[in-house]
Amino acid sequence: MRAAVNGYLILSAFLLLSCGGVPDVPEPNQWLTDLQGEFAPDKRVAVMNLELMEIPAGYLLQGETNLPHVLQRLRDSFEAHELILLDSSALLEEIPALVNVSVCNIRSEPRHSAELSTQSLLGTRIRILKKQGSWYYIQTPDGYLGWLDSGAVEIPSAANLQQWSSEDKAVVIVPFDFVRSPLDNTVVSDLVEGNVLRKLGRQGRNIQVALPDGRAGVVDRSSVVDYSEFIALNEPLSENIIEKAHEFMGRPYLWGGTSGKGMDCSGFTKTVYYLNGLELPRDASQQVHVGVPVETDTTLTNLYRGDFLFFGRRATDSLPEKITHVGIYLGDGQMIHASERVRVQSLRRGDRNFAEHRLKTLVRAKRMLQNIGENGVVPLAEHPAFTDQGS
Repeated sequence: MRAAVNGYLILSAFLLLSCGGVPDVPEPNQWLTDLQGEFAPDKRVAVMNLELMEIPAGYLLQGETNLPHVLQRLRDSFEAHELILLDSSALLEEIPALVNVSVCNIRSEPRHSAELSTQSLLGTRIRILKKQGSWYYIQTPDGYLGWLDSGAVEIPSAANLQQWSSEDKAVVIVPFDFVRSPLDNTVVSDLVEGNVLRKLGRQGRNIQVALPDGRAGVVDRSSVVDYSEFIALNEPLSENIIEKAHEFMGRPYLWGGTSGKGMDCSGFTKTVYYLNGLELPRDASQQVHVGVPVETDTTLTNLYRGDFLFFGRRATDSLPEKITHVGIYLGDGQMIHASERVRVQSLRRGDRNFAEHRLKTLVRAKRMLQNIGENGVVPLAEHPAFTDQGS
């Protein structure tokens, strides 16, 4: 039944059925624990800071989440057991926004001195969940959560967002460039590969473009391709992946980096795939859960060029598996990865560039280009955050 008490919504919750009949009523706080394990086991990609407090009138639910279906499941649970839930929790509102600088730095806490968690590129559609001072708590298309300073984000009006989504756009395909003023050639913004710009027209050898906040200028026509062409799958073969990976050779290692300005190991693999029209999870410990498993060992049997190699600690009787590093296999015992810088190292003894500690910590391998779209690797053309960008 449903009733209102002191302005709160009274809800009853859920009945667990089994073939033997109705089990005993579980402890309500265990429901929260079970829902956390089912829907929000990874705090990097889900907000579920909820707490149940038993009070004379029933149970008071406090905290915040961005998972409406979790709240509904909890409410249904109370309703089915005819228990009273006084719901004062906050469902975080999701406000669409756009990254407004070439590379934005997303941090673990709302301050510039906090750890760099990840990055996102100009024109990427993100979701704002809340604000604290001049910082926004946001979620990127891969689900990653973090804090972004207000200078790096544009919150468009509904009309401006519709305009951005519906009009033609271009994607930068060169490592670095600039949007410049057509009047005096001054820099409007720097650019890196993968940045998205709104197309305004042509001007000789240049394309007229605009940033999310409306700043406009020109960029060389050879530096960009149409957005629709960029997100098309276009057979991302292993050779294409490997070719793109080599283009980043020598780029610096940057903890939290996912751009041409610097990248960590999983930021490297993620960026290479993004530039081939595919979306991967952010971290190595998340990427290991997508793709198709490949049985291998330190002999590197069964591996194909382009397979992902994951490193860390193998599971033992007392400790779980722990993945701390990822690289892309090149064949002949070689792999390319971001370690100190993007470079090629060998897992084969006797090679000049042999990395013994990597061979000793090899845990497993995954094939990312098999069963794309069904294996956790998402084509950009099928991802809402990218298809909402328009043509």
